[in-house]
Amino acid sequence: MGIPIPEFKILLYGPSFHSAGTRARARFEGNALAISSRYGFFLVPPERITLRTGGYDGRQWLIDWTERDATYSAMLQSAEALEAFIQLAPANLARQLGQARKRQTNAGRHVRIVPTLFALIALLLLGQVLLWANADRLGKWAVSHISTEQEQRLGELGYAQLLPSLKLKRHGLALAAVESIGKRLAGEFNFTYHFHVAVDPEINAYALPGGSIVVNTGLLKEAASAAELAGVLAHLISHVEQRHTLRTLMHAQGWRATLGAITGDFSGAGWSNMAVHLSSLSYSREQENEADKVGLEMLRRAGITPHGMESFLLRMVERQAKLPTLLTNHPAGKERLANLRAAIARQPTDDLYPIGIDWEHLQAEL
Repeated sequence: MGIPIPEFKILLYGPSFHSAGTRARARFEGNALAISSRYGFFLVPPERITLRTGGYDGRQWLIDWTERDATYSAMLQSAEALEAFIQLAPANLARQLGQARKRQTNAGRHVRIVPTLFALIALLLLGQVLLWANADRLGKWAVSHISTEQEQRLGELGYAQLLPSLKLKRHGLALAAVESIGKRLAGEFNFTYHFHVAVDPEINAYALPGGSIVVNTGLLKEAASAAELAGVLAHLISHVEQRHTLRTLMHAQGWRATLGAITGDFSGAGWSNMAVHLSSLSYSREQENEADKVGLEMLRRAGITPHGMESFLLRMVERQAKLPTLLTNHPAGKERLANLRAAIARQPTDDLYPIGIDWEHLQAEL
């Protein structure tokens, strides 16, 4: 039996990859960097590697290379990954390693003043009025500077703030069903998802940044089948994967929270009242349509019928005037329903597999 080759975790970026990056594993095979990901395998010789550091404190190390006229980047995801890379890197990279360490040291010397300078420059150049006049554009820019690890930390903080107001089901058919369908949908994505069921009569379900999903018992009573629940969950997971939830939350929290998120500081007053917004984030029409489209593809890959998403949305449209929160946060107009139906019609016909849940029994237990 051969000795296993040490690996380290990276976040991989490329021209056709998800904008938030995709998780992958890397190792050195001889002097070449070998990367395995769901997008394929890369074998990068050291002479094509460029090292650089990023982040406000220089702690983000990135490995760049060009292949077939396309540029790729791999970000070392943790201190352990960085240490492994430094120890395993071949001698050909010694000069670049030394330069990267020097840049990191220099950045660390100024780390305490950078957030303050960043905030002052932002305020001087933009001003509060200009900032929110361009909120959507600035929100996209800010999200692009926040790593998935930072977003997960933010989601954990938000869930901790929200938890005292929730009466959660810790066991039972409802929780088992939500977890089972959620895991079937989530697969290999950028975040690790956690599913919760809250005892609440309001017809609502919502996502937190970083992958926590909360479903109210009121929604489970309203859903006519497991396929309808699957449609709701696919829609919510899509909001997280497309980073709509993070962008919308930052806009709701204000500019101080946005600056804190960019610098990795979630301890300030800007994030102290997240729980007020988390269950009632209002997504744009564009975000809703995108979440429907991505959610349909998620359902297709999981072998679940897309018509559950359609039938639930149809019922919401018919009852729109009577529903308080769900449709305020997830607009369910006729235009969105028409777009959804058109997207379903364009989908390829794949094999579908039933969801093994006794829905009547589940609802009777609520």
